[in-house]
Amino acid sequence: MRKFFFMATLLLSFNLQAAERLMFGINPGTVGKEDQWVLRDSFQPLADYIGKAAGIQVRTDITQNFKAIDEHAGTGRYDLLMAPTNVIGLAGKAGYYPVAKFKDLHAVFLVRSQSPYQTIASIKGSRIGVISRKTLMGLLSVNLLKNNGLMLDRDFKQVQEIQFMDTLASLLLEDAVDVVTVSPKSAIDAMKAHPGKLRILATTDPVPGFAIALSPDMPQAQAKKITEALLTIGDNPSGKAALAAIKIGGGSGETHLTKTSSAEYAKAMGLISAAKKLYPPLPK
Repeated sequence: MRKFFFMATLLLSFNLQAAERLMFGINPGTVGKEDQWVLRDSFQPLADYIGKAAGIQVRTDITQNFKAIDEHAGTGRYDLLMAPTNVIGLAGKAGYYPVAKFKDLHAVFLVRSQSPYQTIASIKGSRIGVISRKTLMGLLSVNLLKNNGLMLDRDFKQVQEIQFMDTLASLLLEDAVDVVTVSPKSAIDAMKAHPGKLRILATTDPVPGFAIALSPDMPQAQAKKITEALLTIGDNPSGKAALAAIKIGGGSGETHLTKTSSAEYAKAMGLISAAKKLYPPLPK
C-alpha cells in the first residue's frame, strides 16, 4: 500500500510539473548542422517572451528533423509549434491552428540584363535552371510556369534542376542557361555582386512562410494572451530582442509578425500538392 501511494505521488508530481509549463516545438527549417546550444540561443528569447505573456514557463524542443516534428505534433506533444509552411499545413490535420506568421515567401525568375525575355510565356524553348522541386521555391516556380501554359518536360530546350541557388546564379552568368528560379534573397545578392548584369523577369505569387501555431487543447484565455503577445511582438523592446535573437532558419531577420489563419495555410498546401503532381516524384 505504501508503495502504491509513493508511485501515485510521483505520478501526480509529474503531471503537475507538465501542467506548469508549455512545450514549444521548433523546426528552424535550415539544413545546417548547428549545435543545440546555438539553436537554443536563437529561440529561447522567443520562448521566454511567450512565457512571460502567458504567465507560464515555456520549454523548447528544437529539431531539424521534419519527420520528428510532424510525429510529435500529431501526438499532441507540443502546445505551440513554430515551423515552415508545409509542416504548419500538415499540423492542421491534428488541429493546430496558426495565429502569427513570419514573412511570406515567393520565388524569383532571373535572367541576364540583355536577355530578350520580357514575360514568363516568352521563355518557352529556352534553357532553364530550376531550384529543386524538393524545396518550396521549386514548387512555386513550376506552379507559375504551369499557370503560363509551360511545362518543364515539354516546353524547354534544356532543364537543369539544381539544389543550390548560388550555383544557379553562376550558370546564368556563365550563359549556361537563359533563365533561373531562385529565392528573392539569392536574386538580390546576385544582382548586388554583379551590378547591371542580371534582372528579375517575374516573381511568383506569395505564400505564407514560417508561422507559430497553437494546440487545439490550449485553453482559450491562454491562447488569446499568446496570440496578442505575438501580434504585438515588434512593438516593445523585449519582443524586438526576441526576434533579433533568431539568427537561424526561415524566421531570421524579422521585425514583426502578422496575423494568419488555417485557411491561408490550407490554400498554400493545395498549391504545393498540385505542383508536386505535375511531374513524376523526384528520387529520394
